Amino acid sequence: MNKYKQVEELLKNYTMMQASIENIKDEIEYLKKEDGMTGISYDGISTSPTYRFSSSVEDTALSNSEKIHYLELQIEGIQRQIDRLDRAIKGLNETERIIIRGKYIEGLQWWQVSEQVRYGERWCKELRKNAINKLVIGIYGIK
Repeated sequence: MNKYKQVEELLKNYTMMQASIENIKDEIEYLKKEDGMTGISYDGISTSPTYRFSSSVEDTALSNSEKIHYLELQIEGIQRQIDRLDRAIKGLNETERIIIRGKYIEGLQWWQVSEQVRYGERWCKELRKNAINKLVIGIYGIK
């Protein structure tokens, strides 16, 4: 996928990425509250020659801590993408920002975007192309 399309996909998914972060945070809170306390059955439990014993509570706690770490890494990655996009959008002029935010982030129709900036739809689409090309440079650098 070329970088232009990648930036367009990031813009289209901007709101969903923010929602994803909130949902992952909720999942982390749930995992922190879940202590793994369940009824313990000792049927079939055997000890190894090293006499190592691991309880289900310890296993659950360890598993939850690993899940939490993985989810926190996911949040960092998504937030990093959002931050990069936000910084690049700040580099656009006001009209370009309105067009990009209106069309991609707010999901407006072209006629609604054109009303906001008081340009024709055709010219708004041209400005959008230029703005996305600027965003490509802002996010990925000049290559």
